[in-house]
Amino acid sequence: MTSTEELLRKQDALRSAADAVGADLRLDELLSAVGRPVRVGSYALGLMVRRDLDVTVICPKLDPRTLEAVAGIGARLAQHLRVRQVRFRDDTGEWNTDPDYPDGLYLGVDCRSVRGQDWNLDIWFVDEPDRQPDLAHLEALPARLAPDTRAAILGIKQAWADRAEYGSSVKSVDVYRSVLDGGVRTPEQFDEWRVHSLNNQAGPLG
Repeated sequence: MTSTEELLRKQDALRSAADAVGADLRLDELLSAVGRPVRVGSYALGLMVRRDLDVTVICPKLDPRTLEAVAGIGARLAQHLRVRQVRFRDDTGEWNTDPDYPDGLYLGVDCRSVRGQDWNLDIWFVDEPDRQPDLAHLEALPARLAPDTRAAILGIKQAWADRAEYGSSVKSVDVYRSVLDGGVRTPEQFDEWRVHSLNNQAGPLG
């Protein structure tokens, strides 16, 4: 089993590598053209175990001009020599089928770092930041993270990092909820927590 010290060193290294990827893509410069980019998720919380970077861009308004600008950002990123793929999704209006999330525009970027490591970027553009869960987590979670809970979360996430279900049926927020609200501390306890949670719809984390 990976020690807490190793997990913390890995998380710090991943965070530094994410900064390098962002700089290489000139990400902040590109995204600032349409709003205020905020790095969210495991990067912002200091809980990274994979080469994934989540960014939410707070826009004044999601209108046709913003749509055109986001498409332009996607095109610019697609031309970068270390970008393999850019995906666009429109989750506004009738295309937004999840009432728990605000309207948004999405860019998914598969790229490679200068050091040859593959990265995945999830970039959301929203104009109702108060309804965006990942921004709410930045307000609610940091004060609840103590050394023991941080270590528990990193250990559980590492145990799941290479499993196909992670990121789909099992998400980081499930791990956070199990540790911070359910007292879970080990991957084995998390498995038990998941079984019980299937019969009880968990409320919002915060």
